[in-house]
Amino acid sequence: MKSEWWDQYFDETFTGFQKIISIVFATTVIIRLFIAIFQSCEIAFGNRQLEITLILGTVIGISYQAHRMPNIVKKLFVFGLIEVLNSVLKYCSLYIHKGGVKLFCLESTVLTIFFQTNIFQGLHVNLLIIIKHVVVWCFFDDDKFQQIKEFENKSIVTLIGSLIVVTLWCVFESDKRKKLKDTYIFKLKAKSAHKQLSDLLRVFPDGLIIMSKKNELKFINETLCKILESDCSSILPRLKKIFTQGSSIDILTLIENLDQTKTTRALSLGITNISQSLYEWSANTIEWSNEKCFLITVKDVTTILSIERIESENKSKTALIRSVSHELRTPINGINMILDELFSQSLSNITEKLSHIKICTGLLNFQIGDILDYSEMSSGNFQIHETDCNLKSYLQECANLISVQAKYKGLSLICKIDELIPNEVFVDGLRVQKVVMNLLNNAIKFTNKGSIELCAINSGTCVDISVKDTGIGIPKQRLSQIFEMFSDKSNSSLSGLGLHISKNILNRLGSTLTVNSVPGEGSIFAFSLNIPNILPEDALLDYSFEIDIPNECIKSSTIRDISFKTFVMDWPKVLIADDHDFNRMCLGQLLESKGIKYIQVINGDEAVKKVIEYDKANKPFSCIIMDCNMPVMDGWEATKLITNNFTQGIIKQLPSIIGHTAYSSKEDIQRCYDSGMIGYMLKPTPQEEILAIISKYV
Repeated sequence: MKSEWWDQYFDETFTGFQKIISIVFATTVIIRLFIAIFQSCEIAFGNRQLEITLILGTVIGISYQAHRMPNIVKKLFVFGLIEVLNSVLKYCSLYIHKGGVKLFCLESTVLTIFFQTNIFQGLHVNLLIIIKHVVVWCFFDDDKFQQIKEFENKSIVTLIGSLIVVTLWCVFESDKRKKLKDTYIFKLKAKSAHKQLSDLLRVFPDGLIIMSKKNELKFINETLCKILESDCSSILPRLKKIFTQGSSIDILTLIENLDQTKTTRALSLGITNISQSLYEWSANTIEWSNEKCFLITVKDVTTILSIERIESENKSKTALIRSVSHELRTPINGINMILDELFSQSLSNITEKLSHIKICTGLLNFQIGDILDYSEMSSGNFQIHETDCNLKSYLQECANLISVQAKYKGLSLICKIDELIPNEVFVDGLRVQKVVMNLLNNAIKFTNKGSIELCAINSGTCVDISVKDTGIGIPKQRLSQIFEMFSDKSNSSLSGLGLHISKNILNRLGSTLTVNSVPGEGSIFAFSLNIPNILPEDALLDYSFEIDIPNECIKSSTIRDISFKTFVMDWPKVLIADDHDFNRMCLGQLLESKGIKYIQVINGDEAVKKVIEYDKANKPFSCIIMDCNMPVMDGWEATKLITNNFTQGIIKQLPSIIGHTAYSSKEDIQRCYDSGMIGYMLKPTPQEEILAIISKYV
């Protein structure tokens, strides 16, 4: 009786006992009242029914008084009350209604097992109570002699049945008491763990709020009070004044609007700036004191965000350097290949080749300028230098530089420069020229047929400049991404650097670069230069402007002269896949000089189609020179598709695919082999190296 765990269990049982007898009493009274209303009070309260009701009410009153007394008093009260009820039931079975003895015995058994045996903790005391109950109902009757006679006849059966029932009860009660003890010990441990957890949460380094579904505060730790610089009583008003970055909604409103049915994982509420420190607020659902609640975590992320920003900047710098290497190698490759070819050409062809070199170096100057501009923008040192300049001359120079590429690609270049544009315009001419050159380069790159138009018009208060092409166009979902520095998912291409730089330059000039595009029909990039006091001119002065080319002397001894046999082929044996016009032109001229027939494509998708087409015509390619970085489909992906087509039997012969790339990192080289290429050539590639590799497969 002294065990705390059993006392707690008895208290719970006594409370249940009170509820049961109260329900029985209330039900009895209600029934009596209904009988009194619909029949008569004599029937309802006659035959001592009133006395019984009053006695039951008195018992209930005593039970509520005993509830405040020590456990020993409550136990004696329950034991005595159950014993009286058992005696009444036995009396009824003997003298009131002998036919209901089984029902009375069952009622007495239920009262004994569920209430009387739960009074004492010891199993032996309760065993005596059960034996007493069996003896009273099995061996006591009105006719003692008949009882003795029946005992002589049925004693064995009665004893065996009684022993089985008592044994079952002992096993059940022993197990029940053990489980009750384990449950109590578990509750004590849980209570201790809850206290330890509360102490831990109180000094936890992150701020913590536990709020119920009804927006009632359940717990606030000391860290949060320090972060918000307020006490527990003023937390809610303080939360009402804290707003997340880039939002006008306060933290308390965000918490109140949380959906408890959906917040199963940590949900970020945003980042706030409190006392020059950045804190991230997140919410999760937990159960606190048997109630569904929200756990709000407030974490100091000032250092983390700083580290992530530095890490992101480092990744961007790495990607920039990698992509810059690719962009610079492309024109250098063209220059080197042209120079290699010059040494085997007659003097009559040298002028044309030198003009190509001039254009390559001009393009290289623009790309280097883009990189320098990006560096200055990143460091905050970018400046606009406005002077009086001949804007028309700058624009015409752009058209001249791009005209060779347009001609080689079979495109019409239309240049419309308004005569009303003054000869001298106060603007940063070199920056404007850089923007226009970037737009023209993009137009050339993504236009396979049709025309490219450069237009500059004096509208009175400004000069409207646009570049229009009939290229592949830009899908609507991509329009918002084309001005980003890295345009594809892997951040491996610098195709967006020119537009990124152009957009920033125009912003500094007080202008905006706009784009309108229809997929399959072409694009129009346009901007306006706000130039005050533009005065119309009477005539247009033609200017011939050539960019300065560094005087680079290349010694003939630096390039080896190799012997190479001339091939005669019935059909094209080599496929050149490259999006850069000069690369295709130079590679093609090199193969032509050796009698090797070839086909040109400008992206990986076209390369796959050509391979299938020529293989079905029983004219398979022996070798493919595959540029790795191309629009629509890059060389790596195209190589995988061609290899898969061979594996699946779509093509009968697998060409030897050689990667032609300006990427020089180990990862990119390994990517060539992983895609199915048998080798690679790094741009710029010497002429003899190209011929040596091709000779192995053609």
